[in-house]
Amino acid sequence: MVETAVSLASPTTQVERRLAVLDLIEASKTIRTRITQDENLLIVHSIANPVGEYWDIAYGDNLSSQEIQDLVDLEERVWKDYGVRLIDITVERQENRFPHPLFPSSPNHTYVRLCPKAAL
Repeated sequence: MVETAVSLASPTTQVERRLAVLDLIEASKTIRTRITQDENLLIVHSIANPVGEYWDIAYGDNLSSQEIQDLVDLEERVWKDYGVRLIDITVERQENRFPHPLFPSSPNHTYVRLCPKAAL
């Protein structure tokens, strides 16, 4: 049994639910990972037990139209599979004022962790 700081069954606030999901992700065992990397976008899609699927996404300031389309495709997939938007499953977000090691030409980067458990 995985113990979390806050129970997923009865969180009192959305923030507590997101913290509980982050704890559950950290306690989960990764079963499969798929990594997609472009010039300014990195998507790491993981399946883990017991949390299920989640995504770690990092992107720079200069997303191409194809990279934007990749994010739109992810939004559509999440909507189709879970009936929620990406913002509804965001459990962590960091705006960074320094380049990501994989995107050195971009002065800033954003990191986002998404997990459907946050909305279910």
